[in-house]
Amino acid sequence: MGIELAMVQPPRCLLVNVITGESIECLFNPTQLSEKVQVNWNRLSVPGLSHQILQFQSTGNRQLSGVEFYLDRFFAAEQPGDVDILAFRAFIRALTVPPEGTEGVADTAPPRTLFIWPEVLTVEAVVADVEFQYRQLSVEGEVLVYTATVTFEEILDARITSEELREEV
Repeated sequence: MGIELAMVQPPRCLLVNVITGESIECLFNPTQLSEKVQVNWNRLSVPGLSHQILQFQSTGNRQLSGVEFYLDRFFAAEQPGDVDILAFRAFIRALTVPPEGTEGVADTAPPRTLFIWPEVLTVEAVVADVEFQYRQLSVEGEVLVYTATVTFEEILDARITSEELREEV
């Protein structure tokens, strides 16, 4: 491996607001990713039977829980362009409330998010939970380093089958 390969930046994850098309690239890729799917079963009790009968009910939405995004003003200052770490916070917060001018139950919901991590995962989801932790502040009170820990929950508009999931390799 040559030195030029060592200097190549790996693809960074990207978040896209599906309604507006606005996107923001992560300053750092998350260091880990936890993907969870719950399978829901009805438990049927038959008198005199030694066990419960399990009847499939549904599969829960896939969740990416506790995805931690790390933002550092010092690192951002070394990146090309004018990277504002607080713009990431504003982008995430905007994904937690309905957009302006929406009416009716169906439209009055926060926008969907496309979570794209090249060669790892692409999921259309909503933000289910977010927590910001401000880890370093300047003497003037400016945020220098913080993390945003986000839980995404997948949104599906059509039924999927086990065969389709096996083809996702």
